[in-house]
Amino acid sequence: MIEQYRRIKAKHRDAILFFRLGDFYEMFNEDALEASSILDLTLTKRQNQPMCGIPYHAAKSYIARLLRMGKKVAICEQKAVPGRRGLMDREVVEVITPGTVVEDDFLEQSTNNYLADLCVHNERLCIAYVDVSTGEFRAYSLEKDLRASEALRTELYRLSPRELLVQQSLLDEEAFRLVFHESGALIQAQPDWSYDLLHAADFLKHHFGVISLKGFGFEESNPALAAAGHLLEYVYETIHQHCPHIRSLGRFEPAEYVSLDEATRRNLEIVRNLTDSSRRDTLLEVVDRTRTAGGARLLRQWLLQPLKLRSSIETRHAAVAFLYRNQLLLQDVRKLLSSILDTERLISRIAVDKAHAKDLRALHDSLEAGLSLIELLRSAQAPEGILPEISEAAASACRTAIICIGTAIREEPSILLTEGNIIKDGYNHELDELRLLHRDAQSVLEHYLEEEKQRTGIQNLRIRYNRIIGYYLEVTKGNLGSVPPHFIRRQSLVGGERYTTDQLADLESRINGAQERIVELEKALFIDVRESLKPSIPAFLECSRAISEIDCLASLAQTATEHGYVRPEMCDEPVIEIVNGRHPVVETCLPYGDFVPNSISLSSEREWFALITGPNMAGKSTVLRQTALIALLAHAGSFVPAESARIGIVDKIFCRVGAQDNLARGESTFLVEMHETAFILNTATKQSLVIMDEVGRGTGTLDGVAIAWAVSEYLLSKIRCRTLFATHYHELTTIELHGMRNLRMAVYEHEGSIAFPKRLEEGASSGSYGIHVARLAGLPEPVVARASEIEAHFKRLETDLSKRDTARAGIPVPPHVQAVAEKADASAELFSQEDLVLSMLRSIDPDKTTPLKALQILAEMVALLKQ
Repeated sequence: MIEQYRRIKAKHRDAILFFRLGDFYEMFNEDALEASSILDLTLTKRQNQPMCGIPYHAAKSYIARLLRMGKKVAICEQKAVPGRRGLMDREVVEVITPGTVVEDDFLEQSTNNYLADLCVHNERLCIAYVDVSTGEFRAYSLEKDLRASEALRTELYRLSPRELLVQQSLLDEEAFRLVFHESGALIQAQPDWSYDLLHAADFLKHHFGVISLKGFGFEESNPALAAAGHLLEYVYETIHQHCPHIRSLGRFEPAEYVSLDEATRRNLEIVRNLTDSSRRDTLLEVVDRTRTAGGARLLRQWLLQPLKLRSSIETRHAAVAFLYRNQLLLQDVRKLLSSILDTERLISRIAVDKAHAKDLRALHDSLEAGLSLIELLRSAQAPEGILPEISEAAASACRTAIICIGTAIREEPSILLTEGNIIKDGYNHELDELRLLHRDAQSVLEHYLEEEKQRTGIQNLRIRYNRIIGYYLEVTKGNLGSVPPHFIRRQSLVGGERYTTDQLADLESRINGAQERIVELEKALFIDVRESLKPSIPAFLECSRAISEIDCLASLAQTATEHGYVRPEMCDEPVIEIVNGRHPVVETCLPYGDFVPNSISLSSEREWFALITGPNMAGKSTVLRQTALIALLAHAGSFVPAESARIGIVDKIFCRVGAQDNLARGESTFLVEMHETAFILNTATKQSLVIMDEVGRGTGTLDGVAIAWAVSEYLLSKIRCRTLFATHYHELTTIELHGMRNLRMAVYEHEGSIAFPKRLEEGASSGSYGIHVARLAGLPEPVVARASEIEAHFKRLETDLSKRDTARAGIPVPPHVQAVAEKADASAELFSQEDLVLSMLRSIDPDKTTPLKALQILAEMVALLKQ
């Protein structure tokens, strides 16, 4: 047996082998050591080899834990050979990997379970991905240039695949290898020779039953087919099944969607937060009011892939608006959606012969509710083309399937094929007879007994049963003379004899075999029903996808209703005009009405660069992120949190907000920040939206100011895209270029205390108030006081150093900067504090000074006199 195990294990070295022994799956040697550690199993020994095992009926929960740890599991079953004794034959019937599972026990409902394949062909980086549990299958290729690794990182963040097949030569490249390992997926190296374009194209044509792939939008020379064909072949070999639910190969066209790089998706916390990578406090959590698992997965895709085509965006807006305006219809739609289960994955399990009877009943109920949903929307007379529809042929196929399942499958069937209780009464005549025999065995025997009494005249004839001889006829000694010839003696007793007959033996055989035959027949009938549904899989998928899309639209309408969102106006001009916009996530975390809305206006024709200054805690980052999120929501087809919004189409959204070091990449915080900044400057266009927060803060002050200044000038003069740029470097407020607009977060200061009303207003901030924020954070008062003294000293020192270093380097300084430096230097060295206060008083214009500004000036004068 151990030799048999070793022979099978040699073919599946990269998987943990579940070796069936009776009622257990056993693991040996290195598999036992690894599995016992992961699954907390007791490690034993057999023939001096490590061993552990699990009950076969509880295997699913253990397999799920192994898959979550990125392991593959090979299931090795016993093959019963009638009449054969000795060692049983065994073979691997299935290899379960994180990327090929289809059963709900191993899947997360609201997230796609992608398996991706990557290779290089003709200097193109080829990417194919499939979700075996839903049938989605796409492929495309990118230019393999210096930015390819960053593009790949973006795609892997979007897809979050659980398993990656990677061409060996690509895995050997250091830049790409790092990206693969960062993905957290199970990585499977594949030999280069397995990516043969001609073979891959032939395999795909055979699978789809076509003579050309042009109908899917692929020329046979398209390099992406090498990855797609290899990927599908791997799925075949792994699950040992054809996949009729994978009906087409789609082209993923990045140009159709707003580009969001990995840093932007991460910083905006669209589907994962920065704290623990969960969906808590994310945009997805706020807008996800879906009722179906398919709808939840599709909404996630909509947020990660916002549309770029204005007509498509406005179609979604129109659909959401229709449901939003018809609240009674919206509630009826959501009620029907609540009764629909995960149809995509039910269909997939039918396709790969994994569906049990309850899955078929679930599909029956879901299709029924889905057709009712589509009929409800048709009767609501929505504007043509704004709501999803299905063809009449697909609807007819779904109705036929509903009748087929409803006629054959019980309403509460068993999920096991070995228990019976699956097929309805009246569906099959032979099954009904067997059930009657099994259910009414006693009445059948009593009927036979009456017949024998009539034939023999023995009125006290009895049928009895024991485990030794089974059913028998008992005749007392006084009636032995009436025993007919067809009675066969079985046993002699003191008081009589026990007999059987051919008819009684036949009845006994039928009664004893009825349950076994019922189970066999029900299994065969169920499999016939399941097979009969496979030709209708394309129709089921069409209906399922329509349901998911309706669910997404209803979710967006419900979100708009709950949170008071408005329909944005989309336009082709490069503008962003938001009136009283709100951060969709932050406002839900605060008591109702506490969030302070802010307005923003940018235009590539007038002012496209907003420089935002203000202290920490004043709300700069919130304003930046909410602007990006409002633009993203608008492009995804959602209403937005604002009083009104006019959004010009953007091609890319960049968000460089905060940074952390990346030890795995060997990058410091500042280097990560510079990489992200470089990517923005190298790839942004005039149609882009750029959000940047505190560029240059990770280095020395002078270096930081210089970098932030240069980046600002480049965005202003070279790219000219809509930009929000937050900074603590107040020197940047003196930039005088066309398109520049100074904004600041308001600060109220009174008697040494400050307050942040979170309001955005015109003008530049007068300070960062870092020491005030430190006091609010609870730093000891001596530390705060000492910090104030050191700040004053360093202000004077930095002015001297800046002027001296600039002179030595011979770098021309803009006149307005030189004037500021000279004024600061002169103020620090030539005049007393009293002279400075008098100078400030003389420069005040009472007619143009607001009460708040007067308080700020007074506070500054008091601070000067205290130094």
